[in-house]
This record gives sequence, structure tokens and C-alpha cells, in this order.
Amino acid sequence: MRLIIQHKTLYRYDDAPKNLIQLLRLWPRSEVHQRVVEWRVIAPGKLTAFTDAFGNLSYTHVLAAPKKELALVVHGTVDTEPLASGVLGPDASGQGVPAISYLVATPLTQSFPQLDALARSTLPEGLRSEWDALALSKVICQAMPYTAGSTDVTSTAQQAFEGARGVCQDHAHVMIAACRSLGVAARYVSGYVEPGNSRAAASHAWVDIWLANRWISVDVTNEVFASEYHCRLAVGRDYLDACPVRGMREGGFVEHLAVTVAVQTVQQSMSTSARMRLVVVVRY
Repeated sequence: MRLIIQHKTLYRYDDAPKNLIQLLRLWPRSEVHQRVVEWRVIAPGKLTAFTDAFGNLSYTHVLAAPKKELALVVHGTVDTEPLASGVLGPDASGQGVPAISYLVATPLTQSFPQLDALARSTLPEGLRSEWDALALSKVICQAMPYTAGSTDVTSTAQQAFEGARGVCQDHAHVMIAACRSLGVAARYVSGYVEPGNSRAAASHAWVDIWLANRWISVDVTNEVFASEYHCRLAVGRDYLDACPVRGMREGGFVEHLAVTVAVQTVQQSMSTSARMRLVVVVRY
């Protein structure tokens, strides 16, 4: 599968900030099943590249006197291969942290009694297979249906669960908390997906679960295994470790944000033609 991706983030400020620094995790990970054909990250400041503790290729850029409007543009092409039941190959980056590190709870993924009870009632014999993971994702989505705009990036797993609604970030946080409560390591994944008729937006989040000494990738929101339609950008313990853009600024007053993501898929077949789908999501 070939994924052609365009991602633009436009920031507008009521007043020009004095200083701004951003951390960008906008370069697809080096994985056995996905390969970057071409990729560009365009930012107004000088980009400094580094690989973080989770093996994510990341950038920082600093602006001493940014303007009232700031744009980040990402575009490129990634080739992916199917995943059998979501099973990932060895970490191609060679810098992944040990799976046991993903058993440690974070403020965003701290479990709580209601979730512990749901996980144990759903899987009384524990989380032992990839099919158990899909069963757990199903009950999570039933308990908190996908509802755009129902939470924000600071919402914890407990807050989203108790509100009985959420988006892909919340589904991932709750799933991670549930897995850890069952003694299974799990990590957050950020990236893109060709959503088709699913509930997901083109910019997406899902989870990896450590089972039988291998990572199983599960799209919790859609209750399916991750596949060749998913492009992985970053992994971490939670959203803060893996979010595509994170930053701080001095001044600027109110920030206005618009994000446009387009994912185009090209699936080669025995015929001379290819099938394509274009999905555009705009948020304000």
C-alpha cells in the first residue's frame, strides 16, 4: 500500500508571541512494514533533528520573534505492508525502550477501580491473545462512544471514561490503562490512517500491546488490528510522549488553530489502474 500524506497546521495569534519553541514528531518511524519513500517537514524556524528515548525521529525549532501566523507543513509518501493480526516486526530503529518500561502508569493513563473491574470482567483469565485485545477494545468503545470535541489533550483516561465519551486519544489512554491493570505492557501510537468509513479522523492514535514477546498493534477506536492503512509517526507511554506537535510560547494571547490532513491511498492491483481515496479533515 502506498500512502500519500499532506498535513498542515496553521497557528494564528491575537498578538505576535515573543518566543516560541516546538518539539515535532512528524517523521514516520523506521519499521519493518513501513518505508519512507519521500518526506518533508517545513517549519519557519531552523530544524534540529534528534532521536528521542522511544526511538522517534524528532525535531525542535525555536523562533525568537515569530509572526502572528505560523504554519507547519508536512507531506510525503510512505509504503506499507499488511500486518497479520496486527503483529509488528522487530524494532527497526534499534532504539526502542524495553517493553517493561511501558508497564509504568502516567498521569494520563492511570487506572482506576471502574476500569479495573471492566477489564477483569471482560477478560477473567487475563489478556492472553490478540483476540482478547480486540474484545477489550470493543467494551471500551461501548462504554465511551467516539464523540468529537468531547475532551481535550489534557483529559486523563479516568476523566474520559467517566464522561462516557471520547476520541481516539482517549480510547488509546483507556486501553493502555486497562492493559497495564491486567499486567500487560502497552504503549501509545500517533500517526495517520486512511479512515474510509471508520470513526477515525486522518490524524489518528492507537496502541501497541506486548504479548508473547512481540508487539500487537490495535486500533481501539475502530476495534480492529492496525494495518497497511496506518502510518506510524511516534510511540510513547501516552499522548505527551508521542504527540506530533508539542510546544511552549511567551505571549501571543489567544491561539487559533486550524489543522488540515489529507491521506491518499494507492493500492496496486493486477490491472493497470490504482484505487485512490482522499480524506480531508479540518479542525478549528
